[in-house]
Amino acid sequence: MAIPRRSMLLATAMTLALLAAPAVAPAAARPDPPSVAAFERATRDVLGSGTLDRGEATRGGGLSPESGALGTLFPAKRLLALYGAPQLTGTILGKLSPAAAARKAVKQARPYARAGDRRVIPGFDLIAVVANATPGPDRKFRTRQPDKLIRSYLRAIRSVNGRLVLDIQPGRADVSDEVEALEKWIDEPDVDVSIDPEWEVGRHGVPGQTAGKIRAKEINRISRQIQAIVDAGDLPPKALVIHQFHDGSIRRRKDIVERRDVDVTLNFDGIGSPAAKKAGYRALSRRSLFNGFSIFYSLDTKIMSPRSVLGLEPEVDFLLFQ
Repeated sequence: MAIPRRSMLLATAMTLALLAAPAVAPAAARPDPPSVAAFERATRDVLGSGTLDRGEATRGGGLSPESGALGTLFPAKRLLALYGAPQLTGTILGKLSPAAAARKAVKQARPYARAGDRRVIPGFDLIAVVANATPGPDRKFRTRQPDKLIRSYLRAIRSVNGRLVLDIQPGRADVSDEVEALEKWIDEPDVDVSIDPEWEVGRHGVPGQTAGKIRAKEINRISRQIQAIVDAGDLPPKALVIHQFHDGSIRRRKDIVERRDVDVTLNFDGIGSPAAKKAGYRALSRRSLFNGFSIFYSLDTKIMSPRSVLGLEPEVDFLLFQ
């Protein structure tokens, strides 16, 4: 079950067409989000399969034992994360056990460490709140992952001195409520947060049918909420990653506020040719904030080399592999 993006394909194609000649994946390649019932069945299968407890990644994974997963994050280091969830088998995290995914994250990070001048931290961008095509009991069109599953991925990425990013696809839910529900995990020193506005569909929208968006004032409210968690726990800085496909993903982006210990990061999720992706990144990044760049193993027309990605301006801080 692949991660759906159908609702944004047309907007993505139109935006990037103004910048370059992108090769955008056809809508048929992007199935709708799972229903609540289908996702619950997949969750039961994952929890019952033993996959979450299978094997242990090697500590350090070939990186330096002091890989810098804790302490200051950006701009001193880069974070490279694999995206998805085990129930969504079209994603990287849906294809591998947590231990195998941790090893893959380490392997993927090595060429970026060699090509750049920063320490690269391996990570997971685990979808902790999954958008659904049906409303569910509370009519929020989203499902929260069980603690056992999140704990398994945190344990696996810690075994390679990495970080866990908890991704929120809010559906109709308030993002602040989802952050609050995840607070016991965010209170860990090596856990960050990402928000996928494509799936923030408002009080009346439906994921997969409604084009989502997020406003700068909401991002500021979330970063303030995370800053309060950092302050209360005397924690090291955290990343707050905001995914974006086109200019409408974030409203009034110029009003986004920086926080002392929350590295607000705008991640460009465009699909297509290297030329289109470079143009889209330049158009949607902000020098006053931190910036991220996604690479889709199966949808990008040609995978960009680490040297090419690290040569982007402004400099890339966060790398997401989907």
